[in-house]
Amino acid sequence: MKYLFALILVSMSLLSFAAETEQSPKLPMLTFNMADGSQIKTQDLLGKPFILHFWATWCPYCKKLQPGLDKIHLKYQSQGLQVIAVSFREDEDANPAQSLLSRGHHFQTAINADDSAELLGVRGTPTTLFINKLGKVVLATTTSDPQDPILYKTAAKLVKP
Repeated sequence: MKYLFALILVSMSLLSFAAETEQSPKLPMLTFNMADGSQIKTQDLLGKPFILHFWATWCPYCKKLQPGLDKIHLKYQSQGLQVIAVSFREDEDANPAQSLLSRGHHFQTAINADDSAELLGVRGTPTTLFINKLGKVVLATTTSDPQDPILYKTAAKLVKP
């Protein structure tokens, strides 16, 4: 099942946009350790749309994309959309939460998420997953363009009633 999900995710990454259908893969249950010491479980997010942004502090493409994700976060947070930055493949001395804070970004930060990235088939940075209220991945993208209209259209679609 792990490899099937990874294959589906990689296939979706090759597309600019994946239609929200019955065939959209459902995100497996994951637990993320947050930078503040808490945990977030994907099953607790069901019923709410969310974005998982897999990144690393050393990634220049992630740094380029994050202002766009922060705009999406700020625009739609009142409608329940959460953006979670998921840090993986980090250097030992990295401080992902501080990196985002110093860049002026407002989303939560999961740390040491190498196992979750591997389970999902995430190979590189940035990889961003848009997940609907049912826990289905409706977009998996590796874009680093903070102005990519697909990001904004997908976010708007996620929060529609």
